Formats: sequence, C-alpha cells, structure tokens
Amino acid sequence: MSRVLHNRTSRSGGVLGGFLVAALLLLPGCAPAPQSTPTPTAAPETPAPEPYAGPLAFVGDELELFALTPDEVAGLLPDSPSAGPVTDALLQYSDGGGAEFVPAVCGLLMTETSMRSIGARTVLWGEEAEGAHDSGGQYILQFASEEIAAARMDQLASTVEQCATFEADGPGSFEGFAAPEVDGVRAFAGTFSADFAGNPWSAHHAFAAVGNVIVHLTQSSREESAFDAEAVALLLRDRAVEARATLIDELTANPPEVPASPEPGAADAPWGEWDMSSTGTGPLLLGSDRDTALAAVPGATVAEFDWADNPVRLVSPDGTASLVLWFTEDGSTLDAITAGIANLDGDTDADGAVLPSTGGVRIGAAISDAVAAFPEGTFLTVVASGEFFYEWSTREGGTIRFRADRDASDPDAVITGVTIEDATLLPPLSIS
Repeated sequence: MSRVLHNRTSRSGGVLGGFLVAALLLLPGCAPAPQSTPTPTAAPETPAPEPYAGPLAFVGDELELFALTPDEVAGLLPDSPSAGPVTDALLQYSDGGGAEFVPAVCGLLMTETSMRSIGARTVLWGEEAEGAHDSGGQYILQFASEEIAAARMDQLASTVEQCATFEADGPGSFEGFAAPEVDGVRAFAGTFSADFAGNPWSAHHAFAAVGNVIVHLTQSSREESAFDAEAVALLLRDRAVEARATLIDELTANPPEVPASPEPGAADAPWGEWDMSSTGTGPLLLGSDRDTALAAVPGATVAEFDWADNPVRLVSPDGTASLVLWFTEDGSTLDAITAGIANLDGDTDADGAVLPSTGGVRIGAAISDAVAAFPEGTFLTVVASGEFFYEWSTREGGTIRFRADRDASDPDAVITGVTIEDATLLPPLSIS
C-alpha cells in the first residue's frame, strides 16, 4: 500500500517540477550546461593466430573427415549395394602371388593399398567376405608421414599413363581420369580390366591423397555397371580438400604438442618396470643404430635367427624375459620392438609381469584395456596369417600394435604381444 501511495506522490511532484524547469529554461543564462558524452574505449583486438603450417598428419577419428555418405556412394555407384557406416576395422588379405605385370607398376591396381598403412577407417558395401561381384568399399588410410603417402601416390598416379595398356598373363587396360590438383590434393579414377589367362577381372578404382592420407575407393565391376570416373575423382578430391581445411583449422586452434626427444630408461631396472611407448622401451630407443641397441642392456644376450638378421631376440640378464628387436632391411637401424608373441620361431607364452607394460597395460590383459588406454585406433585382421591386432599411431608415425588371441573386437580377446614401431623407417612398398 505504501508503494502505491509513494508512486502517486512522485507523479504529482513530477508535474510541478516540470513547470519549474520549463520556467527556468526561459530565463537567460539559466539553461543547464551541455553534458559531454564519454567516448567509448574500444576493446583491444586479439590477433588471429597464424594458420597451422606444420606437417599435415591425420590420426584416429580425423580420418572420418574423408568418408562418403551412403547417399553419395549410391549416387556414384548406382548398381552397388547400400553402403554401411564408417568403421574402425581393416581387413587385409596379404596373400601375395598373382600374375606378373608389365609394366610392373600396374600391379598396384591389384595390390591392397592398405599395405604399410598405420591406421584406417573404412566404409564397406556388399558381401565382401563372400566375394560378391558387386562388393566394394572406401578405405581411408593413414601412413607414417606426408612423404611416404606422397611417394605411394606418385606410384599410383603413374598408372593413369603407364597402364592404359599392360600385360598380365594376357592383355589388360586401365582407362583413367586425373582430376586437376587443388590445394595439394591429387585424385584420379578409372576402370581396370585384365584377362588373366582366360580368367577375366574388372574393377573400378578411385584414389585421392593429401597429407599422410590416401583414400582408395574400389568396386567390382560388371559389364553393364555404371561408373563416371570423372565424377568419382572430383568428389574424392573435393572431400579431401574439405578434410584438409578442417584439420588446418583444428590444428590452428589447438596446435599439436611437439614431442620431446625420448630419454633412455634405466638399463639395470627389471624389464617389468619399463614402459613401452611409440619411441622405445627402457634404454632401447627406436632409431638407434644396431651396435648401440644391442649394447643398451648390459648382461643381456642376443640370439640371432638362422634365416635373417633383421630380427634378433634379446634375453634379459636373468633369463626370465626376452624382447624381439627388429632392424631395417639393411640391418643397421632399430625400427621396432616386440614383447610377447611375435609370430616367430621360439615364441613362448609370455609372463606379462616380467615384460614392459604399455601405458599401464600388460600382456595378458583384455584387449579392451588397450582400447581404453589408446583410443581411436584400428582393429586390424590379417587373413593370410590369421593374426588380429589393435593398432594405435601418432602424428609422427610411431605405432603401438597390440596382438590379440582372437578378433580384437571380441570383448573376450586377450593381449598376447605388443609391438612398437617407427613406421617412418619402413622401406617403400616394392612394385618390382
């Protein structure tokens, strides 16, 4: 009630006050002095960060930036089955063999592009496992470096000119279209056909490459199947251009940490106290020369294999544990280390307690523990050798590969071995 009365009183006073102010304004010299308006102070501008200009390396789920949608696949390949979702699984047959190609580079069109890759995302369609004639897929492949991916793409792109006609147990051809390069992205597509001594085979292929990624789209072809090589090449190229721009924006806003130079661990500590990382374990650092690596653990013994000197087995001074050291093809540089099963003569069931752990995960643990510790990796199955892995890689080309006792996506799968590798030291894929 008091508030209502007060408001009313104020309103009456306001009317009277208004008359007095008006009267004063009519008297000379009684006008109020003009008030100065304060000038607003502009907030300091934050300079935009310089665009990221370092190595263009995609890892993990960033590979999904290249993926085509089911509708896009249907538009490009109207005769193909419906495409599935993007997956983190990669199937490699790795069975080798086959016809001899002349020129040799044409054999790349019958070779799994995923060889020597260190991560993948896939989009599949058709009953690929049953060899359906209309099966296919998009394989988004991470390689160890821009340089390695570029060298492989150089080989692949050369097939457009060199493989217009070729021999492979009979005549063959590759009718290709190369898209104009944009922002460093290269792409091409075409149809491969070969007689193979009376066993004809035909397939559509398309490739795009940027940074450390190569994208391979492949589709088994029938005579009547439609395939617009130009449209496919342009779409893969444009998607890669978009992926490149997105990654640059992300790395501009969140620059990647520069990895510190690895420091060797204590050589005299029990091996079970060492940690395996993408750069080494204990005193053993990937990239070391052979003599340094073999002398890194005083008292350890070296057992060589009769068939090659690239791998050796290093046995701990007390004889309770061993590691396989892998060297480059010329035997000079340590490029990988395996704890546990290595798929070599002399492998035994390992005691995880006496071997190095990896990010706190030991041999004998569930593979799901490795997935939790190292997310966004790839579930890899190698059909020819019956091997199963969960693979995790860094932007710098370091790889940690957990071996499983069964399909690594099985929740009951157990870790039986771990390999760390500097994939930048692997040799180029031979096409001879």
